[in-house]
Amino acid sequence: MQESSYLILGVGENATLQEVENAYKALKEKYQTQCFEEGERGSFAAKMLSKIKIAYSDCLEDIKKKEIVGSGSIYEAIEKLVGENKLNEAQALLDETEPRGGDWHFAQAHIFFKRNWFLESKNQVEMALTFDPDNTNYKTTLNALNRMQSTVDDEAKAARQARAGYSTPQEVGGGGGACINGGVCSYCAALLLCNAICWFCV
Repeated sequence: MQESSYLILGVGENATLQEVENAYKALKEKYQTQCFEEGERGSFAAKMLSKIKIAYSDCLEDIKKKEIVGSGSIYEAIEKLVGENKLNEAQALLDETEPRGGDWHFAQAHIFFKRNWFLESKNQVEMALTFDPDNTNYKTTLNALNRMQSTVDDEAKAARQARAGYSTPQEVGGGGGACINGGVCSYCAALLLCNAICWFCV
């Protein structure tokens, strides 16, 4: 949102929705009357109508964003939306968030993972690590994703071998099975990832 949007409407940055609506209506009535006048006055009024319309829209979006975020941080609000499976709302809020550093990419990874976009999620965690290479949470999450990928690859390989008539010496994963010989089954890998990626959990 442009910093001047509230100023264009003549209200403070902490204005309520009602105050913004009242200011917009008053300005709209004023310039709608003037825009039919000839010369510079009419031209100016027409430009102002367009300007206050954009400012009004910006202010409404900003107020809505403040309501979602509340007293916490943007990323806490995004995490809450993801936890409620409101992924479109979480993505929209994240798209409006700047700067796009490690926290931003890690939040994107969480949204992608909830959408079952595994590789995209992993790529975002790797990008988060480029901003903060020593972040333990990012490292733990990436390790969990790598273990999950390895497990999925092993399961796919075992399935291909089974279809080809080869016997499988041991179960390497599957649903809720137990981990074997120090490996990590897909179920446990998923739990590890969930624990790692919930960065606001305590």
